[in-house]
Amino acid sequence: MNSDNEVAHMSWYLHCAAGACSGALTRMFGQPFDVVKIRFQLQVEPISKKSIISKYKTIPQAMYLISKEEGLKALWKGHLPGQLLSITYGLTQFVMFEKTYKYSLEINRNTSTNYDAHFISGVIASTTASIISYPFDVMRTRLVAQKSNQLYTNMRHTATSIYQTEGIVPFYRGLLPTLLLSSIQGGLVFTFYSVFTNLLLTNTSTNKSQKNDNLNGLKQFTSGFLSGILSKTCVYPLDISKKRLQLQDFVESRNSFGEKFVCKGLVNCIRNTIMKESFFGLFKGLAPSLLKAGFVTALNFTFYEQSLRFFHNLVDTF
Repeated sequence: MNSDNEVAHMSWYLHCAAGACSGALTRMFGQPFDVVKIRFQLQVEPISKKSIISKYKTIPQAMYLISKEEGLKALWKGHLPGQLLSITYGLTQFVMFEKTYKYSLEINRNTSTNYDAHFISGVIASTTASIISYPFDVMRTRLVAQKSNQLYTNMRHTATSIYQTEGIVPFYRGLLPTLLLSSIQGGLVFTFYSVFTNLLLTNTSTNKSQKNDNLNGLKQFTSGFLSGILSKTCVYPLDISKKRLQLQDFVESRNSFGEKFVCKGLVNCIRNTIMKESFFGLFKGLAPSLLKAGFVTALNFTFYEQSLRFFHNLVDTF
Protein backbone atom coordinates (compact mmCIF):
# COMPACT_ATOMS: atom_id res chain seq x y z
CA MET A 1 0.00 0.00 0.00
CA ASN A 2 1.34 3.48 -0.88
CA SER A 3 2.26 5.88 1.89
CA ASP A 4 0.75 9.38 2.10
CA ASN A 5 4.03 10.86 0.79
CA GLU A 6 4.03 8.52 -2.21
CA VAL A 7 0.42 9.41 -2.97
CA ALA A 8 1.22 13.13 -2.68
CA HIS A 9 4.21 12.77 -5.03
CA MET A 10 2.14 10.79 -7.52
CA SER A 11 -0.59 13.45 -7.40
CA TRP A 12 2.02 16.14 -8.06
CA TYR A 13 3.34 14.24 -11.12
CA LEU A 14 -0.18 13.74 -12.46
CA HIS A 15 -0.98 17.45 -12.16
CA CYS A 16 2.32 18.27 -13.90
CA ALA A 17 1.57 15.86 -16.75
CA ALA A 18 -2.02 17.11 -17.14
CA GLY A 19 -0.91 20.75 -17.11
CA ALA A 20 1.78 20.10 -19.72
CA CYS A 21 -0.63 18.19 -22.01
CA SER A 22 -3.22 20.92 -21.65
CA GLY A 23 -0.71 23.64 -22.55
CA ALA A 24 0.65 21.79 -25.59
CA LEU A 25 -2.72 20.86 -27.09
CA THR A 26 -4.18 24.30 -26.43
CA ARG A 27 -1.27 26.09 -28.10
CA MET A 28 -1.56 23.94 -31.23
CA PHE A 29 -5.18 24.97 -31.80
CA GLY A 30 -4.87 28.58 -30.64
CA GLN A 31 -1.66 29.73 -32.36
CA PRO A 32 -3.25 31.24 -35.54
CA PHE A 33 -5.47 33.49 -33.40
CA ASP A 34 -2.41 34.48 -31.39
CA VAL A 35 -0.46 35.45 -34.52
CA VAL A 36 -3.30 37.66 -35.78
CA LYS A 37 -3.83 39.16 -32.33
CA ILE A 38 -0.15 40.13 -32.00
CA ARG A 39 -0.07 41.67 -35.49
CA PHE A 40 -3.19 43.69 -34.62
CA GLN A 41 -1.77 44.81 -31.29
CA LEU A 42 1.47 46.06 -32.82
CA GLN A 43 -0.21 47.97 -35.67
CA VAL A 44 -0.56 51.70 -34.99
CA GLU A 45 -2.99 52.27 -37.89
CA PRO A 46 -6.72 51.52 -37.32
CA ILE A 47 -8.06 47.97 -37.48
CA SER A 48 -10.90 48.76 -39.88
CA LYS A 49 -12.18 47.79 -43.33
CA LYS A 50 -12.51 51.47 -44.16
CA SER A 51 -8.88 52.33 -43.49
CA ILE A 52 -6.78 52.73 -46.63
CA ILE A 53 -3.49 52.99 -44.73
CA SER A 54 -3.82 49.86 -42.60
CA LYS A 55 -2.05 46.62 -43.46
CA TYR A 56 -4.38 44.46 -41.38
CA LYS A 57 -8.09 45.30 -41.30
CA THR A 58 -10.14 42.25 -40.26
CA ILE A 59 -9.45 38.76 -38.92
CA PRO A 60 -10.17 36.93 -42.24
CA GLN A 61 -8.24 39.56 -44.23
CA ALA A 62 -5.26 39.34 -41.86
CA MET A 63 -5.18 35.54 -42.01
CA TYR A 64 -5.41 35.61 -45.81
CA LEU A 65 -2.71 38.29 -46.15
CA ILE A 66 -0.31 36.55 -43.76
CA SER A 67 -0.81 33.25 -45.62
CA LYS A 68 -0.38 34.93 -49.01
CA GLU A 69 2.74 36.92 -48.14
CA GLU A 70 4.46 34.47 -45.80
CA GLY A 71 2.88 31.08 -46.44
CA LEU A 72 0.25 29.12 -44.51
CA LYS A 73 2.85 28.04 -41.96
CA ALA A 74 3.21 31.67 -40.90
CA LEU A 75 -0.08 31.33 -38.96
CA TRP A 76 1.89 28.99 -36.70
CA LYS A 77 4.92 31.28 -36.61
CA GLY A 78 6.64 31.17 -33.24
CA HIS A 79 4.95 27.83 -32.53
CA LEU A 80 7.94 26.17 -30.86
CA PRO A 81 8.62 28.92 -28.29
CA GLY A 82 4.83 29.22 -28.02
CA GLN A 83 4.65 25.51 -27.20
CA LEU A 84 7.41 25.80 -24.62
CA LEU A 85 5.66 28.86 -23.21
CA SER A 86 2.32 27.07 -23.00
CA ILE A 87 3.73 23.82 -21.59
CA THR A 88 5.84 25.61 -18.99
CA TYR A 89 3.03 28.02 -18.13
CA GLY A 90 0.30 25.38 -18.03
CA LEU A 91 2.35 22.94 -15.98
CA THR A 92 3.38 25.58 -13.43
CA GLN A 93 -0.01 27.30 -13.26
CA PHE A 94 -2.14 24.23 -12.60
CA VAL A 95 0.30 22.65 -10.13
CA MET A 96 0.68 25.92 -8.20
CA PHE A 97 -3.07 26.48 -8.21
CA GLU A 98 -3.85 22.99 -6.92
CA LYS A 99 -1.27 23.25 -4.14
CA THR A 100 -2.16 26.83 -3.14
CA TYR A 101 -5.90 26.17 -3.19
CA LYS A 102 -5.54 22.97 -1.20
CA TYR A 103 -3.40 24.80 1.37
CA SER A 104 -5.99 27.59 1.57
CA LEU A 105 -8.78 25.10 2.24
CA GLU A 106 -6.74 23.35 4.94
CA ILE A 107 -6.12 26.64 6.75
CA ASN A 108 -9.56 28.17 6.44
CA ARG A 109 -11.67 25.02 6.21
CA ASN A 110 -13.57 26.65 3.36
CA THR A 111 -15.86 24.90 0.90
CA SER A 112 -15.07 24.49 -2.80
CA THR A 113 -17.32 27.43 -3.62
CA ASN A 114 -15.07 29.94 -1.82
CA TYR A 115 -14.30 32.37 -4.64
CA ASP A 116 -11.77 34.39 -2.63
CA ALA A 117 -9.58 31.28 -2.38
CA HIS A 118 -9.96 30.67 -6.12
CA PHE A 119 -8.91 34.24 -6.93
CA ILE A 120 -5.89 34.35 -4.61
CA SER A 121 -4.71 30.90 -5.68
CA GLY A 122 -5.15 31.90 -9.34
CA VAL A 123 -3.11 35.07 -8.82
CA ILE A 124 -0.24 33.20 -7.15
CA ALA A 125 -0.27 30.41 -9.73
CA SER A 126 -0.36 32.71 -12.76
CA THR A 127 2.31 35.07 -11.40
CA THR A 128 4.70 32.18 -10.77
CA ALA A 129 4.00 30.66 -14.18
CA SER A 130 4.58 34.01 -15.94
CA ILE A 131 7.98 34.62 -14.33
CA ILE A 132 9.21 31.13 -15.26
CA SER A 133 7.90 31.13 -18.86
CA TYR A 134 8.40 34.80 -19.80
CA PRO A 135 11.56 34.47 -21.99
CA PHE A 136 9.63 32.11 -24.29
CA ASP A 137 6.93 34.78 -24.60
CA VAL A 138 9.47 37.39 -25.73
CA MET A 139 10.98 35.03 -28.33
CA ARG A 140 7.53 34.07 -29.63
CA THR A 141 6.52 37.73 -29.98
CA ARG A 142 9.63 38.59 -31.98
CA LEU A 143 9.17 35.64 -34.33
CA VAL A 144 5.52 36.55 -34.91
CA ALA A 145 6.25 40.27 -35.31
CA GLN A 146 8.70 39.84 -38.21
CA LYS A 147 7.84 39.13 -41.83
CA SER A 148 8.99 35.69 -43.00
CA ASN A 149 12.51 35.06 -41.61
CA GLN A 150 13.47 38.71 -41.86
CA LEU A 151 15.74 38.69 -38.80
CA TYR A 152 15.23 35.46 -36.85
CA THR A 153 15.04 31.98 -38.40
CA ASN A 154 14.00 29.87 -35.42
CA MET A 155 13.79 29.86 -31.63
CA ARG A 156 17.44 28.98 -31.06
CA HIS A 157 18.59 31.74 -33.42
CA THR A 158 16.24 34.19 -31.72
CA ALA A 159 17.57 33.36 -28.27
CA THR A 160 21.24 33.57 -29.24
CA SER A 161 20.76 36.75 -31.30
CA ILE A 162 18.94 38.58 -28.51
CA TYR A 163 21.52 37.54 -25.94
CA GLN A 164 24.57 38.36 -28.09
CA THR A 165 23.35 41.74 -29.38
CA GLU A 166 21.16 43.01 -26.52
CA GLY A 167 22.03 41.04 -23.40
CA ILE A 168 19.74 39.41 -20.86
CA VAL A 169 17.43 42.38 -20.14
CA PRO A 170 15.27 42.08 -23.31
CA PHE A 171 14.22 38.58 -22.25
CA TYR A 172 12.28 40.27 -19.44
CA ARG A 173 11.24 43.46 -21.25
CA GLY A 174 7.58 44.19 -20.47
CA LEU A 175 7.60 41.93 -17.40
CA LEU A 176 5.71 44.45 -15.20
CA PRO A 177 2.56 44.63 -17.35
CA THR A 178 2.86 40.88 -17.88
CA LEU A 179 2.80 40.20 -14.14
CA LEU A 180 -0.11 42.60 -13.67
CA LEU A 181 -1.89 41.03 -16.63
CA SER A 182 -1.29 37.40 -15.75
CA SER A 183 -1.92 37.72 -12.02
CA ILE A 184 -5.24 39.53 -12.40
CA GLN A 185 -6.34 37.47 -15.38
CA GLY A 186 -5.30 34.23 -13.69
CA GLY A 187 -7.25 35.10 -10.57
CA LEU A 188 -10.31 36.05 -12.61
CA VAL A 189 -10.11 32.95 -14.84
CA PHE A 190 -10.12 30.50 -11.94
CA THR A 191 -12.80 32.50 -10.12
CA PHE A 192 -15.10 32.77 -13.15
CA TYR A 193 -14.51 29.11 -13.99
CA SER A 194 -15.58 28.13 -10.47
CA VAL A 195 -18.65 30.38 -10.71
CA PHE A 196 -19.79 28.98 -14.05
CA THR A 197 -19.10 25.35 -13.16
CA ASN A 198 -21.13 25.71 -9.97
CA LEU A 199 -23.95 27.39 -11.91
CA LEU A 200 -23.97 24.61 -14.49
CA LEU A 201 -23.97 21.95 -11.80
CA THR A 202 -26.89 23.61 -10.03
CA ASN A 203 -28.92 24.23 -13.18
CA THR A 204 -28.39 20.88 -14.87
CA SER A 205 -28.59 18.46 -11.95
CA THR A 206 -32.00 17.00 -11.16
CA ASN A 207 -31.06 15.44 -7.84
CA LYS A 208 -28.28 15.59 -5.28
CA SER A 209 -26.68 12.33 -6.40
CA GLN A 210 -26.01 13.88 -9.81
CA LYS A 211 -24.17 16.83 -8.32
CA ASN A 212 -20.44 16.22 -8.32
CA ASP A 213 -17.21 18.00 -9.13
CA ASN A 214 -16.55 15.99 -12.30
CA LEU A 215 -18.16 18.05 -15.04
CA ASN A 216 -18.53 16.50 -18.44
CA GLY A 217 -16.55 17.87 -21.38
CA LEU A 218 -19.28 20.21 -22.63
CA LYS A 219 -19.74 21.88 -19.25
CA GLN A 220 -15.98 22.24 -18.84
CA PHE A 221 -15.70 23.78 -22.29
CA THR A 222 -18.60 26.20 -21.71
CA SER A 223 -17.31 27.33 -18.32
CA GLY A 224 -13.80 27.80 -19.69
CA PHE A 225 -15.03 29.73 -22.75
CA LEU A 226 -17.05 32.20 -20.68
CA SER A 227 -14.35 32.68 -18.06
CA GLY A 228 -11.73 33.23 -20.79
CA ILE A 229 -13.75 35.96 -22.52
CA LEU A 230 -14.64 37.83 -19.34
CA SER A 231 -11.16 37.72 -17.82
CA LYS A 232 -9.43 38.77 -21.07
CA THR A 233 -11.74 41.76 -21.54
CA CYS A 234 -10.93 42.99 -18.03
CA VAL A 235 -7.15 43.02 -18.55
CA TYR A 236 -6.80 43.63 -22.29
CA PRO A 237 -5.10 47.08 -22.13
CA LEU A 238 -2.25 45.47 -20.19
CA ASP A 239 -1.90 42.85 -22.93
CA ILE A 240 -1.53 45.57 -25.57
CA SER A 241 1.11 47.33 -23.46
CA LYS A 242 3.03 44.12 -22.84
CA LYS A 243 3.34 43.29 -26.53
CA ARG A 244 4.41 46.81 -27.47
CA LEU A 245 7.02 46.97 -24.73
CA GLN A 246 8.46 43.62 -25.82
CA LEU A 247 9.11 45.03 -29.30
CA GLN A 248 10.92 48.23 -28.31
CA ASP A 249 14.37 46.70 -28.91
CA PHE A 250 13.11 45.36 -32.23
CA VAL A 251 11.06 48.30 -33.52
CA GLU A 252 13.55 49.38 -36.24
CA SER A 253 13.17 45.98 -37.95
CA ARG A 254 9.44 46.45 -38.62
CA ASN A 255 9.61 48.85 -41.58
CA SER A 256 7.01 47.01 -43.67
CA PHE A 257 4.31 47.04 -40.99
CA GLY A 258 3.42 50.74 -40.97
CA GLU A 259 4.11 53.44 -38.39
CA LYS A 260 6.53 52.52 -35.64
CA PHE A 261 5.34 52.72 -32.05
CA VAL A 262 7.91 53.93 -29.52
CA CYS A 263 7.41 54.05 -25.75
CA LYS A 264 9.31 53.88 -22.47
CA GLY A 265 7.67 51.95 -19.66
CA LEU A 266 4.12 50.85 -18.94
CA VAL A 267 2.57 54.26 -18.13
CA ASN A 268 4.21 55.92 -21.15
CA CYS A 269 3.05 53.05 -23.38
CA ILE A 270 -0.58 53.47 -22.30
CA ARG A 271 -0.35 57.26 -22.62
CA ASN A 272 1.17 57.14 -26.13
CA THR A 273 -1.38 54.58 -27.28
CA ILE A 274 -4.29 56.78 -26.17
CA MET A 275 -2.74 59.91 -27.71
CA LYS A 276 -2.06 58.28 -31.07
CA GLU A 277 -5.01 55.89 -31.36
CA SER A 278 -7.58 57.15 -28.79
CA PHE A 279 -8.80 55.19 -25.76
CA PHE A 280 -10.06 52.42 -28.04
CA GLY A 281 -6.49 51.82 -29.16
CA LEU A 282 -6.03 50.01 -25.85
CA PHE A 283 -8.52 47.42 -27.14
CA LYS A 284 -7.05 47.00 -30.62
CA GLY A 285 -7.15 43.36 -31.68
CA LEU A 286 -9.78 42.55 -29.04
CA ALA A 287 -11.91 40.42 -31.41
CA PRO A 288 -9.26 37.78 -32.26
CA SER A 289 -8.03 37.99 -28.70
CA LEU A 290 -11.47 37.16 -27.30
CA LEU A 291 -11.90 34.32 -29.79
CA LYS A 292 -8.53 32.99 -28.77
CA ALA A 293 -9.09 33.59 -25.04
CA GLY A 294 -12.50 31.92 -25.09
CA PHE A 295 -11.50 28.84 -27.04
CA VAL A 296 -8.03 28.54 -25.52
CA THR A 297 -9.28 28.82 -21.94
CA ALA A 298 -12.08 26.38 -22.73
CA LEU A 299 -9.64 23.90 -24.26
CA ASN A 300 -7.15 24.51 -21.47
CA PHE A 301 -9.53 23.53 -18.67
CA THR A 302 -11.14 20.74 -20.69
CA PHE A 303 -7.83 19.18 -21.70
CA TYR A 304 -6.52 19.56 -18.15
CA GLU A 305 -9.56 17.93 -16.51
CA GLN A 306 -9.70 15.14 -19.08
CA SER A 307 -5.93 14.54 -19.02
CA LEU A 308 -5.92 14.42 -15.22
CA ARG A 309 -8.77 11.91 -15.27
CA PHE A 310 -6.99 9.85 -17.92
CA PHE A 311 -3.73 9.75 -15.96
CA HIS A 312 -5.55 8.88 -12.73
CA ASN A 313 -7.33 6.00 -14.47
CA LEU A 314 -4.04 4.88 -16.02
CA VAL A 315 -2.31 4.79 -12.64
CA ASP A 316 -5.24 2.96 -11.05
CA THR A 317 -4.94 0.15 -13.60
CA PHE A 318 -1.38 -0.65 -12.49
